[in-house]
Amino acid sequence: FPSHDIVGDVASAERGLPSLPPEKSARPNLTFREIEVKHFNEDYFYPGKPDWKPVTLTLWDMKHNNHPVFDWIKEMYDPEIGTWSTAKSGDFIKTCYLTLYDGVGSPIETWVWEDAWPQSVNFQNLDMTQTGIVMCEVTLRYARAYIQSYTQS
Repeated sequence: FPSHDIVGDVASAERGLPSLPPEKSARPNLTFREIEVKHFNEDYFYPGKPDWKPVTLTLWDMKHNNHPVFDWIKEMYDPEIGTWSTAKSGDFIKTCYLTLYDGVGSPIETWVWEDAWPQSVNFQNLDMTQTGIVMCEVTLRYARAYIQSYTQS
C-alpha cells in the first residue's frame, strides 16, 4: 500500500522498504461540500470543494527489526526522548499507494494518496489466552487521492 514504511505490495518489497502486510484497507471516500445559493424563495445547491475522508487500515503486525508504523511516527514525534517537530512533506508526510491485483498477480488498479500521514494509530490489545495474530490499526489522513493509469502491453 504506501510507498514508505507502512504496508507493502510486491513493488515496495522489491524496493527494500520495510512494510507490514494489510489485512484490511479501503479505497478513498470522497464527498463534495455544498455551496448554497439563496435565490428569492428557493435555495440552489452546487458542488463545492472536495472533502477526502480518512481511511483506516488493519495491518498484520509481524516481526521486523524495527516497527515500520512506529518508525513513521518517530519521524515527527519521538516519545523516548520527548522531541516533536512540525511535519514536512517527504519526512512524516508521504505518498502512499493501494494496489489491487487480479487472480494471477497483475496490478489492475493503483490508488495514490498524496500527502498522507497517520492521523491515529492503534497498536491493539494483546490477549495471551488467544492464539491470534497481532494487528496494528492505522487511520490515514491525506490531501487527495487518484487512480494511477496503467498502459496495456
